[in-house]
Amino acid sequence: MKIGIVLHPYGEDKPAGLARTIFELTTGMIAEDRENDYIIFLKNKPRVLPEFSGKNWRIEILGSGYLWLDRLKTAPRADVYVFNTPVLPLFWRPPKSIALALDFAYLDFPPHGFFGRILNTITYWYHRRSLWRADRIVAISEATKRETMRIFHMQAEKIDVVRCGFKRVCAVPETRLALPENFFLFVGIVKERKNVFNVVRGFNAFQKTHRDYHLVIAGNAVGPYADAIREYITAEKLEEKIIFPGHMNDGQLSYMYRRAMALVFPSFIEGFGYPVLEGMDCGIPVVTSDQSSLAEVGGDAALLIDPHRPEAIAGAMARIADEPGVREELIKKGHERTKLFSWHKAGREMTAVCKKVCGSSS
Repeated sequence: MKIGIVLHPYGEDKPAGLARTIFELTTGMIAEDRENDYIIFLKNKPRVLPEFSGKNWRIEILGSGYLWLDRLKTAPRADVYVFNTPVLPLFWRPPKSIALALDFAYLDFPPHGFFGRILNTITYWYHRRSLWRADRIVAISEATKRETMRIFHMQAEKIDVVRCGFKRVCAVPETRLALPENFFLFVGIVKERKNVFNVVRGFNAFQKTHRDYHLVIAGNAVGPYADAIREYITAEKLEEKIIFPGHMNDGQLSYMYRRAMALVFPSFIEGFGYPVLEGMDCGIPVVTSDQSSLAEVGGDAALLIDPHRPEAIAGAMARIADEPGVREELIKKGHERTKLFSWHKAGREMTAVCKKVCGSSS
């Protein structure tokens, strides 16, 4: 069987969650599979070509342009095509295809302005068309599967769930940073769906009775939402308590994770939520949302809270700071929880879906 994987996006300077997910999933598939051949389709030739284990793969460059995916029609043929976003070619329908569904946050948090709304409408139409045309859909969590069914009116029988792995950030050599002794940590871009404002509000309530603690928000913090948070911090006189170190590399994250009191990651919506497993693997407690995929990933190894209630976030921080037994139990459970997730496992499951599609009738 020849498996074609559309590896896009790839080659970004600072790869976000999507690029990271599809590269690691592809790596896991090829590493675990010696029976099938792989064609890796790229849009443009990057500065550095991707490398995978084994010899059962090759790279094909399709080229840029609005209809670049339709060039798959004349490219070397695969038996099944994996599209790592719900975007299939506009005019050519592959003989067998799988579409990956991560999350649909653009519908929960639509952009402001006329052109943003128009783009959202077009994106929804294209996603719906692609998901209906695909032979199978792979969701990266049960929560994403439910959302795909609800939003696009898909049947459950068409959707498989393949949970992601995670990167062992704390296996990376540390890069030392100047940090306070006691701090809670948020990791991720500062966007509305990440619920950073409520993290700050919760910390504000917590620090009124715990003056020795700080909050570190590690991630890009630009734009109106981040500006509003900084205005709140200034108004509440929290400038000395809340630190924005910006985007962190893995060595810096390794240093931060190991020393944080806990990771606080109560997003409103996540397709998966890598920081939850990264924090557990680094040996710290995790506070996360009881909604979206985060409750599914965290299970009983995290403190699950209502992300809409800053007082719930403050309460979770207080439990971790004041109750050593709670912190120790979460660390122990988190270590066991991470054993359920790996990119090799995800790769095997994804390859099994490809086999199922190729073995099914059209």
